[in-house]
Amino acid sequence: MASRMSGLFRPPVAISPQVGRMAAANLFASLGFGMYTAGSAVYFTRHVGIPASQVGAGLTAAGLLWLPLSLYIGRFCDRIGARTAVVWTGAAQAVLLLAATTVHGLAGFLIVVTLLGVVVQGGWICREALVADVVTGDALVGISAYLRSLFNVGVIAGALLSGLALSWDRTPGYQALIIGSALAEATAAVICLRLPKYRQEHFGVSEVPLSDAVRDVPYLALSVLLGILAVGDTILYVGIPLWVLSQPALPPGLGAWLYGLNAVLVIGLQVRLSRAADTYRGVRRLLMLASIATAVSCLAVGASQGRSVLAGVLWLVVAVVLLSLGEVWSAAAGWKIRYDMAPPQAQGTWGGLFALGSSVNLVLGPVLVTVLTTRYSAMGWVLLSLAFVAMTTAVVPAMSWALRTRAPRTGSWPETTTGGTAEDPTPYPAAPRSPIPDQRG
Repeated sequence: MASRMSGLFRPPVAISPQVGRMAAANLFASLGFGMYTAGSAVYFTRHVGIPASQVGAGLTAAGLLWLPLSLYIGRFCDRIGARTAVVWTGAAQAVLLLAATTVHGLAGFLIVVTLLGVVVQGGWICREALVADVVTGDALVGISAYLRSLFNVGVIAGALLSGLALSWDRTPGYQALIIGSALAEATAAVICLRLPKYRQEHFGVSEVPLSDAVRDVPYLALSVLLGILAVGDTILYVGIPLWVLSQPALPPGLGAWLYGLNAVLVIGLQVRLSRAADTYRGVRRLLMLASIATAVSCLAVGASQGRSVLAGVLWLVVAVVLLSLGEVWSAAAGWKIRYDMAPPQAQGTWGGLFALGSSVNLVLGPVLVTVLTTRYSAMGWVLLSLAFVAMTTAVVPAMSWALRTRAPRTGSWPETTTGGTAEDPTPYPAAPRSPIPDQRG
């Protein structure tokens, strides 16, 4: 049993000491993230005394205000180096979390959570660029899957620690929650200091103007498709819990158990099911499978309406299994697109562009899911299902468009991007990398 459990977290390839340090940093960062996200709303309402409606609006705004800055955050990452950017964003998170313990009113709350929203999301953009620095070639997708499994473990652990603090319901517990999150983020930043800096010896950031990223509409289109698929996350976190409350026969706490089932499935399946994303043919297949699985999951949720307790729970379990498969498949496809279709010397900038497009879930997901399912009940789930079915018709044209406009294997970023085929596993040439001494502090 122990060997079977350890196999869930075994990376698909042998990892270097640098990848091991990055994995440890990722684990601590996700631990801090889980503690903050699971407990921040209660902290600001119960401890600080801000009304729940204002806390919800502030946290939502903070989660969206970073969007116009995503490209500039990525550019900043490319200019100073991914490792340095990760350290700076991690340190900023720790400082802002400590500042949160001094907040006593709405104005301070809005300032802190807005800045936190920017550095938290910026930190994930920079961490992805760091993965591209440390890991090269076909191992990128597999290592990303491994890191995501660890991320989910850290988030769950952080949420459990948050639950202990919230159950105590005392001021020291609330403060320990936020301070613990700050310490976890600071630890992640310190671990990253032990990574070497990398540079691409034959490339310069100046060779890829920011305007080139803005004009890469095919890449942006694919990220938007992945963002639409990520509406499945909103279904899991928002749609299903609200649906459970609307069904008298279902236990009110079922949504939390289904969330736990999703976490276990993603942790256990992510590495194993990501191997199919080694080629673009595999990526297309995974995107189609993810779309179909998410579409059928919506029908399964709608089928639980008016059922007995057992039948309703079974239908929702089927829905969550399908949503989890869709999440795993779309994540694997997304890593291949995110890294391989971006110029290697500007992973931060293109990462910002990718984050901008895939954030469609944050903007449209909650409104779309809640309006359709609360206003139209089971028929709303059918409409959501049809939307995901329609998305399958866009996958092949979008993939073909993006691959036709990738750079040829010239070793540089061309003035006009042509070439590449649907089966070309590396549309951009791999940039030679070498670790260099830390010369900038």
